[in-house]
Amino acid sequence: MTLEELMKRIHLPQAACETLWEERISEKEYKVWKDKFYQDIKQFIREWKEIDERLAWALEFYLKLAVDTYEEYQRKGYADQVFDQTFYDITIWCDECYKKHGVYGLEELWWLGLSVKMGLFRLGRLQFEPMLVQKNMKGEGQEILAGTKALNVHIPAGEPLGYEECQESFDQALEFFGEEYRVFVCDSWLLSPHLQEILPDTSNILRFQKLFCVTEVGYPYPQAEQRIFGEALEDKRNYPEDTSLQRKAKEYVLSGRDLGIGVGFFSR
Repeated sequence: MTLEELMKRIHLPQAACETLWEERISEKEYKVWKDKFYQDIKQFIREWKEIDERLAWALEFYLKLAVDTYEEYQRKGYADQVFDQTFYDITIWCDECYKKHGVYGLEELWWLGLSVKMGLFRLGRLQFEPMLVQKNMKGEGQEILAGTKALNVHIPAGEPLGYEECQESFDQALEFFGEEYRVFVCDSWLLSPHLQEILPDTSNILRFQKLFCVTEVGYPYPQAEQRIFGEALEDKRNYPEDTSLQRKAKEYVLSGRDLGIGVGFFSR
Protein backbone atom coordinates (compact mmCIF):
# COMPACT_ATOMS: atom_id res chain seq x y z
CA MET A 1 0.00 0.00 0.00
CA THR A 2 1.23 3.49 -0.84
CA LEU A 3 0.69 6.61 1.22
CA GLU A 4 -1.65 7.94 -1.46
CA GLU A 5 -3.76 4.76 -1.37
CA LEU A 6 -4.00 4.94 2.41
CA MET A 7 -5.14 8.55 2.41
CA LYS A 8 -7.88 7.69 -0.07
CA ARG A 9 -9.02 4.63 1.87
CA ILE A 10 -9.37 6.52 5.16
CA HIS A 11 -11.02 9.51 3.44
CA LEU A 12 -8.43 12.02 4.58
CA PRO A 13 -9.59 15.52 3.52
CA GLN A 14 -8.10 16.69 0.23
CA ALA A 15 -6.69 19.79 1.90
CA ALA A 16 -4.83 17.56 4.37
CA CYS A 17 -3.54 15.36 1.54
CA GLU A 18 -2.17 18.40 -0.25
CA THR A 19 -0.04 19.30 2.77
CA LEU A 20 1.72 15.94 2.33
CA TRP A 21 2.77 16.42 -1.27
CA GLU A 22 6.13 17.69 -0.06
CA GLU A 23 7.67 14.99 2.11
CA ARG A 24 8.92 16.20 5.50
CA ILE A 25 10.36 12.93 6.78
CA SER A 26 13.16 11.18 4.92
CA GLU A 27 13.36 7.40 4.89
CA LYS A 28 16.39 7.52 7.18
CA GLU A 29 14.65 9.84 9.66
CA TYR A 30 11.53 7.69 9.57
CA LYS A 31 13.45 4.57 10.55
CA VAL A 32 15.11 6.38 13.47
CA TRP A 33 11.80 7.70 14.79
CA LYS A 34 10.02 4.40 14.18
CA ASP A 35 12.54 2.68 16.45
CA LYS A 36 11.91 5.33 19.12
CA PHE A 37 8.15 4.87 18.75
CA TYR A 38 8.32 1.12 19.40
CA GLN A 39 10.98 1.29 22.10
CA ASP A 40 9.37 3.87 24.40
CA ILE A 41 6.24 5.75 23.36
CA LYS A 42 6.49 8.17 26.29
CA GLN A 43 10.04 9.17 25.41
CA PHE A 44 9.03 9.33 21.75
CA ILE A 45 6.31 11.85 22.60
CA ARG A 46 8.65 13.93 24.74
CA GLU A 47 11.12 14.23 21.88
CA TRP A 48 8.34 14.82 19.33
CA LYS A 49 7.25 17.92 21.27
CA GLU A 50 10.58 19.54 20.36
CA ILE A 51 10.03 19.20 16.60
CA ASP A 52 9.17 22.26 14.52
CA GLU A 53 5.72 21.97 12.93
CA ARG A 54 5.23 18.85 15.01
CA LEU A 55 1.49 18.49 14.31
CA ALA A 56 1.93 18.22 10.54
CA TRP A 57 5.02 16.06 11.07
CA ALA A 58 3.00 13.64 13.20
CA LEU A 59 0.35 13.27 10.50
CA GLU A 60 2.93 12.18 7.94
CA PHE A 61 4.72 9.92 10.42
CA TYR A 62 1.59 8.11 11.57
CA LEU A 63 0.37 7.64 8.02
CA LYS A 64 3.68 5.96 7.23
CA LEU A 65 3.33 3.79 10.33
CA ALA A 66 -0.15 2.81 9.18
CA VAL A 67 1.18 1.75 5.78
CA ASP A 68 3.64 -0.54 7.54
CA THR A 69 0.92 -1.88 9.83
CA TYR A 70 -1.15 -2.85 6.79
CA GLU A 71 1.48 -5.45 5.92
CA GLU A 72 0.98 -7.02 9.35
CA TYR A 73 -2.81 -7.03 8.82
CA GLN A 74 -2.26 -8.95 5.61
CA ARG A 75 0.04 -11.45 7.29
CA LYS A 76 -2.58 -12.14 9.93
CA GLY A 77 -5.38 -12.37 7.39
CA TYR A 78 -7.38 -9.46 8.80
CA ALA A 79 -9.97 -7.95 6.49
CA ASP A 80 -9.19 -4.72 4.65
CA GLN A 81 -12.44 -3.28 5.99
CA VAL A 82 -11.17 -3.65 9.56
CA PHE A 83 -7.96 -1.84 8.63
CA ASP A 84 -9.82 0.98 6.88
CA GLN A 85 -12.24 1.45 9.76
CA THR A 86 -9.50 1.31 12.38
CA PHE A 87 -7.23 3.83 10.70
CA TYR A 88 -10.10 6.17 9.88
CA ASP A 89 -9.28 7.33 13.41
CA ILE A 90 -6.37 9.25 11.87
CA THR A 91 -8.89 11.22 9.82
CA ILE A 92 -11.07 11.89 12.86
CA TRP A 93 -8.15 13.27 14.88
CA CYS A 94 -6.72 15.15 11.91
CA ASP A 95 -10.05 16.97 11.57
CA GLU A 96 -10.06 17.66 15.30
CA CYS A 97 -6.52 19.06 15.10
CA TYR A 98 -7.58 21.40 12.31
CA LYS A 99 -10.55 22.64 14.35
CA LYS A 100 -8.34 23.34 17.37
CA HIS A 101 -5.17 24.64 15.75
CA GLY A 102 -5.96 25.48 12.13
CA VAL A 103 -3.40 22.87 11.04
CA TYR A 104 -3.91 19.47 9.44
CA GLY A 105 -1.94 17.29 11.80
CA LEU A 106 -2.11 14.98 14.80
CA GLU A 107 -1.49 15.29 18.52
CA GLU A 108 -3.20 12.17 19.92
CA LEU A 109 -0.01 10.18 19.50
CA TRP A 110 -0.35 7.73 22.37
CA TRP A 111 -3.94 6.93 21.46
CA LEU A 112 -3.27 6.41 17.75
CA GLY A 113 -0.26 4.31 18.70
CA LEU A 114 -2.66 1.66 19.99
CA SER A 115 -3.98 1.13 16.47
CA VAL A 116 -0.50 1.10 14.96
CA LYS A 117 0.62 -1.54 17.48
CA MET A 118 -2.55 -3.53 16.78
CA GLY A 119 -3.85 -3.10 20.28
CA LEU A 120 -7.07 -1.43 19.13
CA PHE A 121 -9.49 -2.30 16.34
CA ARG A 122 -12.60 -0.60 15.04
CA LEU A 123 -15.36 -3.02 14.12
CA GLY A 124 -18.32 -1.09 12.80
CA ARG A 125 -19.44 1.70 15.12
CA LEU A 126 -17.22 0.83 18.08
CA GLN A 127 -13.55 0.31 18.88
CA PHE A 128 -12.27 -2.60 20.96
CA GLU A 129 -9.07 -2.93 22.97
CA PRO A 130 -8.14 -6.38 24.33
CA MET A 131 -7.20 -6.17 27.99
CA LEU A 132 -7.21 -7.93 31.35
CA VAL A 133 -9.68 -6.65 33.94
CA GLN A 134 -7.66 -4.73 36.53
CA LYS A 135 -9.91 -5.26 39.55
CA ASN A 136 -13.00 -7.21 40.52
CA MET A 137 -16.21 -5.73 39.12
CA LYS A 138 -19.53 -6.61 40.70
CA GLY A 139 -23.14 -5.57 40.29
CA GLU A 140 -26.65 -6.72 39.41
CA GLY A 141 -25.87 -10.28 40.45
CA GLN A 142 -22.81 -10.48 38.22
CA GLU A 143 -19.12 -10.50 39.03
CA ILE A 144 -16.05 -10.26 36.85
CA LEU A 145 -12.76 -11.14 38.50
CA ALA A 146 -9.48 -9.30 38.10
CA GLY A 147 -7.38 -10.92 35.40
CA THR A 148 -10.35 -11.85 33.22
CA LYS A 149 -9.84 -11.29 29.51
CA ALA A 150 -12.09 -8.49 28.29
CA LEU A 151 -12.59 -5.98 25.51
CA ASN A 152 -12.37 -2.34 26.49
CA VAL A 153 -15.03 -0.51 24.47
CA HIS A 154 -14.34 2.92 22.99
CA ILE A 155 -16.78 5.12 21.09
CA PRO A 156 -15.31 7.10 18.18
CA ALA A 157 -16.63 10.60 17.62
CA GLY A 158 -18.44 11.84 14.56
CA GLU A 159 -21.41 9.50 14.15
CA PRO A 160 -24.73 8.83 15.91
CA LEU A 161 -24.60 6.12 18.57
CA GLY A 162 -27.19 3.90 16.93
CA TYR A 163 -28.30 1.02 19.17
CA GLU A 164 -28.51 -1.52 16.34
CA GLU A 165 -25.12 -0.46 14.98
CA CYS A 166 -23.59 -0.98 18.43
CA GLN A 167 -25.11 -4.44 18.71
CA GLU A 168 -23.64 -5.30 15.32
CA SER A 169 -20.24 -4.12 16.56
CA PHE A 170 -20.43 -6.38 19.61
CA ASP A 171 -21.33 -9.30 17.33
CA GLN A 172 -18.35 -8.51 15.10
CA ALA A 173 -16.08 -8.31 18.15
CA LEU A 174 -17.05 -11.80 19.29
CA GLU A 175 -16.30 -13.15 15.84
CA PHE A 176 -13.02 -11.23 15.48
CA PHE A 177 -11.51 -11.84 18.92
CA GLY A 178 -13.03 -15.24 19.68
CA GLU A 179 -15.08 -16.78 22.45
CA GLU A 180 -12.48 -16.06 25.13
CA TYR A 181 -13.38 -12.37 24.90
CA ARG A 182 -17.01 -12.38 25.98
CA VAL A 183 -16.69 -9.62 28.58
CA PHE A 184 -17.00 -5.98 27.56
CA VAL A 185 -15.93 -3.12 29.82
CA CYS A 186 -16.22 0.60 29.32
CA ASP A 187 -15.37 3.79 31.19
CA SER A 188 -16.98 6.82 29.61
CA TRP A 189 -19.19 9.80 30.27
CA LEU A 190 -21.78 7.88 28.25
CA LEU A 191 -22.12 5.47 31.19
CA SER A 192 -22.75 8.18 33.77
CA PRO A 193 -26.09 7.57 35.53
CA HIS A 194 -26.48 11.35 35.81
CA LEU A 195 -27.38 11.39 32.13
CA GLN A 196 -30.68 9.80 33.12
CA GLU A 197 -31.55 13.15 34.69
CA ILE A 198 -31.26 15.06 31.42
CA LEU A 199 -32.03 12.56 28.64
CA PRO A 200 -35.28 10.79 27.66
CA ASP A 201 -35.52 7.01 27.99
CA THR A 202 -35.61 6.75 24.19
CA SER A 203 -32.13 8.31 23.92
CA ASN A 204 -29.57 6.16 22.10
CA ILE A 205 -27.05 7.13 24.75
CA LEU A 206 -29.21 5.68 27.52
CA ARG A 207 -29.99 2.57 25.47
CA PHE A 208 -26.24 2.05 25.09
CA GLN A 209 -25.66 2.74 28.78
CA LYS A 210 -28.26 0.20 29.85
CA LEU A 211 -26.31 -2.58 28.15
CA PHE A 212 -23.77 -2.24 30.96
CA CYS A 213 -23.83 -2.90 34.67
CA VAL A 214 -22.44 0.41 35.93
CA THR A 215 -20.26 -0.26 38.97
CA GLU A 216 -18.89 3.18 39.79
CA VAL A 217 -18.87 6.84 38.81
CA GLY A 218 -15.78 9.03 38.98
CA TYR A 219 -15.03 12.69 38.45
CA PRO A 220 -11.35 12.85 37.38
CA TYR A 221 -11.87 15.42 34.62
CA PRO A 222 -14.82 16.93 32.68
CA GLN A 223 -14.91 14.37 29.88
CA ALA A 224 -18.62 14.90 29.27
CA GLU A 225 -18.11 18.63 28.71
CA GLN A 226 -15.21 17.95 26.34
CA ARG A 227 -17.32 15.57 24.27
CA ILE A 228 -20.61 17.45 24.35
CA PHE A 229 -19.24 20.95 23.77
CA GLY A 230 -15.91 20.24 22.06
CA GLU A 231 -13.86 21.59 24.96
CA ALA A 232 -14.18 22.20 28.70
CA LEU A 233 -14.40 25.90 29.55
CA GLU A 234 -13.76 27.65 32.84
CA ASP A 235 -16.78 29.88 32.29
CA LYS A 236 -19.50 27.37 31.59
CA ARG A 237 -21.91 30.14 30.62
CA ASN A 238 -20.07 30.27 27.29
CA TYR A 239 -21.02 26.75 26.26
CA PRO A 240 -23.07 26.57 23.03
CA GLU A 241 -26.70 25.51 23.03
CA ASP A 242 -27.01 24.18 19.50
CA THR A 243 -28.51 20.80 20.45
CA SER A 244 -30.96 19.64 23.09
CA LEU A 245 -28.15 17.66 24.74
CA GLN A 246 -25.98 20.78 24.91
CA ARG A 247 -28.82 22.83 26.38
CA LYS A 248 -29.62 20.26 29.05
CA ALA A 249 -25.98 19.53 29.87
CA LYS A 250 -25.22 23.24 30.14
CA GLU A 251 -28.08 23.73 32.56
CA TYR A 252 -26.82 20.76 34.57
CA VAL A 253 -23.22 21.97 34.93
CA LEU A 254 -24.29 25.57 35.56
CA SER A 255 -26.12 24.26 38.61
CA GLY A 256 -22.73 23.21 39.98
CA ARG A 257 -23.03 19.52 39.19
CA ASP A 258 -20.64 17.24 37.28
CA LEU A 259 -21.85 14.54 34.91
CA GLY A 260 -18.82 12.39 35.70
CA ILE A 261 -17.55 9.21 34.07
CA GLY A 262 -19.24 5.85 34.54
CA VAL A 263 -17.48 2.49 34.63
CA GLY A 264 -19.33 -0.67 33.72
CA PHE A 265 -19.29 -4.14 32.19
CA PHE A 266 -21.46 -6.79 30.61
CA SER A 267 -20.85 -10.24 29.21
CA ARG A 268 -22.34 -12.20 26.34
